Amino acid sequence: MAIMSVILIMGLLITLSLDFTVGQIGVNYGRMGCRLPTPSKVVALYQQYGIQRMRIYDTDPATLQALCGSKIELTVGVLHSDLESLAASSANAEAWVQDNICKYPTVDFRNIIVGNEVSPIDPKTSAFAPFVLPALQNIYDALTTAGLDEIQVSTSIDTGILEPSDWPEDGRFRSDVAPHIDPIVRFLFDTNAPLFASIYPYFAFVNNPGKIDLRYALLDPSYEGVVTPKGVRYQNLFYAILDTVITAAERSLAATAAAALDATDDGIDVETMQVKGGEGGMPDKGSKHTKPRLAKMFINNLIQVVKKGSPKRPDEPIETYIFAMFDENQKPGNETERHFGLFYPSGRPKYRLDLN
Repeated sequence: MAIMSVILIMGLLITLSLDFTVGQIGVNYGRMGCRLPTPSKVVALYQQYGIQRMRIYDTDPATLQALCGSKIELTVGVLHSDLESLAASSANAEAWVQDNICKYPTVDFRNIIVGNEVSPIDPKTSAFAPFVLPALQNIYDALTTAGLDEIQVSTSIDTGILEPSDWPEDGRFRSDVAPHIDPIVRFLFDTNAPLFASIYPYFAFVNNPGKIDLRYALLDPSYEGVVTPKGVRYQNLFYAILDTVITAAERSLAATAAAALDATDDGIDVETMQVKGGEGGMPDKGSKHTKPRLAKMFINNLIQVVKKGSPKRPDEPIETYIFAMFDENQKPGNETERHFGLFYPSGRPKYRLDLN
């Protein structure tokens, strides 16, 4: 549904045609910033601009309360600090589901992401890695017990767990990560749940100076793209990263099926494995590579490319969450980490969004 909204920006009357529903677009709502709007005002902003999907990284009660009856589809996260407890017992998982999901019957929960970018090779998250799979299993069982099995349970990965590769068809998980990720991928496949991945063409561009054309990273529709050794043309870097993850997940599934030596694995269709964009965006300031016009170009192009499928999944719209709703000036890390927002705290868009 298109919603026409006319706003005054810098003295100029600009018409924004907003349609976040086509192409499965949502927006991440992070709260690591000062002077941000209250959750109720944020929910109103989502509704004003027709943003029908939200992702948050916890189960903040004020946000959940504000979402009651809003009809916004919500993806929530399990905090890393809760993983060990949820992995320890089904009773703990059942209590978590009761407190954070069942307590809000008029919130439209879509996904629960159990662990965000937890990796056994990342010193910041490696301590949590052993708890991801059992926590997934316990949360899944708790939802089933509560009669909420329509809510999908997943986890989200960072592309740092992939082996370096030049082409999507070479995608595979690192050998030192495989013991961690392979059973997780198999669990998601068996429960018909997607794997979420953080897909940032911006970081691929800045981390490979001189090797990636800016137009490719900006998803410029006029760019001719690149052709892989197998003759597959990739028009933009988002598709290439996504398909690298899909290929890695397919290889992971094939490996677990072969290792199981189980007749039930005969003919497993790895091409039905789902991968979705857990987050992706572009900062508009903070480094020599960032400018508002480039961020505007990337976001508007992203909105268009996810309406279609990637070469590995043609004609399948790609559920993707733009990072992020607001700048978060309290986030640690590089300066760019604090400048991914689409909106100012006042609710005014930072740049024109062509979302139709």
